[in-house]
Amino acid sequence: MKFRNATKCLSGALIAFLALAAGARAAQPDGPYVLRNAAGEWEAVSVVEGEPAVRRAPLTGAITVPAVGRIPAFEVKLREPSPIAADSVTTAAKAPIFVVADTHGEYEVLVSMLQAHRVIGPELEWKLGRGHLVVLGDVFDRGPHQLEILWLLYKLEAEAKSAGGGAHLVLGNHETMVLRGDLRYLHPKYTGTTNELGLRDYTALFAPGSLLGQWLRTKPAVLRVNDLLCLHGGISRALLDSTLSLKDINDTAREALDITVNQRSAMQELVMGTLGPLWYRGYFPEHRDYPPASMEDVDLALKTFASRRILIGHTIVPTITPLFEGKVIAVQVDAKQELGKPPMFESLIWRNGAPFRATLDGKTTPLR
Repeated sequence: MKFRNATKCLSGALIAFLALAAGARAAQPDGPYVLRNAAGEWEAVSVVEGEPAVRRAPLTGAITVPAVGRIPAFEVKLREPSPIAADSVTTAAKAPIFVVADTHGEYEVLVSMLQAHRVIGPELEWKLGRGHLVVLGDVFDRGPHQLEILWLLYKLEAEAKSAGGGAHLVLGNHETMVLRGDLRYLHPKYTGTTNELGLRDYTALFAPGSLLGQWLRTKPAVLRVNDLLCLHGGISRALLDSTLSLKDINDTAREALDITVNQRSAMQELVMGTLGPLWYRGYFPEHRDYPPASMEDVDLALKTFASRRILIGHTIVPTITPLFEGKVIAVQVDAKQELGKPPMFESLIWRNGAPFRATLDGKTTPLR
């Protein structure tokens, strides 16, 4: 099975600019990014501080993601192109579901959370057995280690499947922004990477034919796990009135990723816009730019998508917060790590049919 060759031009540009990049001031360490070169062969491309600025090596079936702080380096076994992700997943009976939202490049905080709750082990290996990890989007932007998170999730996806469980990434608005060239929230580190590699923009590293670019384009905008509807933003009344199914929503989001805004159909505009599942904030009355959701809207969403709860990220809350009598649960507690301040990050565990708040100290408390 062969990957698409959409990155041939990209790798040609890298070759053309290699000499310039090597002689320039080294950017922060970054990579590897897995791309095809001009000959159609896979290569891992990195920016390395203190050595030639661009390290290029033929792909041999695995890559090493460098250590970050206390987090060890890890190896990632690369695989054939990913199939389109399912719209709905059924877990094993009593399998735990661990839900994370909006990590925004805060790799060390995420790893601390996953290790504290035995989702992964000390060497970043899958430890949740037949359980499932669900990430509600927004791995990209703001923080300095989004690439490490992507590779970790890519690795865990295969390990979880082998163990009878699952690791799932739902697209957030920041994934789709970067894939479509909107880089306004990109961490400066990645601007340095772009310059060092002599690229037009950072989005080129996630083109459809790149390994992670292809993988990301298989992910859903909305995923149902058992009777939990998992997404980044929210379900608006306009989206419900469109009568789109889960498959319709996810197919439409994928189709819209690689076309310009002025080419979008009305359906694509709805799914990718402020009333779509990536951006909608109507569950929060303080966000007055969005039509507010009513209890009737929430009940209709649950009925339409055969679900019991809606789990969302996208909007920061001080602690994991049930809304609409617990039918909606807001999961995004800011993961940002600031100097001298412990992060306040929280996650959600669904265990034996009940939700629990998970904190960085490894404790869980029932969600009331």
